Amino acid sequence: MASECPICNGTGFALSTADGGVINSVRCECEKERLADKLLRRAKIPKRYAHCRFDSFEPSNETLAPALHLCQGWVDGFLSQKQGMLLMGPPGTGKTHLAVSMAREVVERYKQTVLFYEQRALFKALQATFDDGGVKEAEVLRPVLDCDLLVLDDLGAGRTTHWGKDVLHDIIAQRYNDERLVIITTNLTWAKEHSVPSSDRRDLPTSLQDRLGDPLLSRLSEMCEILKLKGRDYRAHEKKYPNRADGKHDV
Repeated sequence: MASECPICNGTGFALSTADGGVINSVRCECEKERLADKLLRRAKIPKRYAHCRFDSFEPSNETLAPALHLCQGWVDGFLSQKQGMLLMGPPGTGKTHLAVSMAREVVERYKQTVLFYEQRALFKALQATFDDGGVKEAEVLRPVLDCDLLVLDDLGAGRTTHWGKDVLHDIIAQRYNDERLVIITTNLTWAKEHSVPSSDRRDLPTSLQDRLGDPLLSRLSEMCEILKLKGRDYRAHEKKYPNRADGKHDV
């Protein structure tokens, strides 16, 4: 059994004396910690990313240290933020680590509601509602639309059907209209490089423009600050060199 808080004696509220001897009741710090724990459980952050915090992010090149600083600054100003963040870069550069770190800080510091969804997992959750008698679509979508901060991981992953585009458009448009923030990660580029000869463009990686279309990208460009990360895939590096002498992990 957890020990009783010595400040509030388990009530969740502590007494403080203001000027003039007036006694006020304020929420105890232990209650704030319990609230943060509850909000983090509801955020659905996968266990794989439970370790992700700013202080465990170790930049592996000169472009990632400024990225870390920008993400920390974004959290510092969260309550007055007008734009979310779109983290763009190759696989294994730490985009999800930074996104989860920001989300965790928002919960712990500001006690805001956060929800994490990988794009394909969100689509599967919505498709599961098509079966009669199961979870209703609104039960999946309502938290996605209403949370203070939505983390949408791996945007543009896999083939995006017309239905998928419509789902993403509805979510982004609703959150845009309600002025609710998003943090998005993607392995894709914003658009294909038009300076490349048309005969060679088919060999370039698929872009967000290809997967989502211009209308949705236009909305995202207004909603989010775009942060581009560069570097090698730390997962592939760790698989190839699993026994680094310094015990550190490149991100």
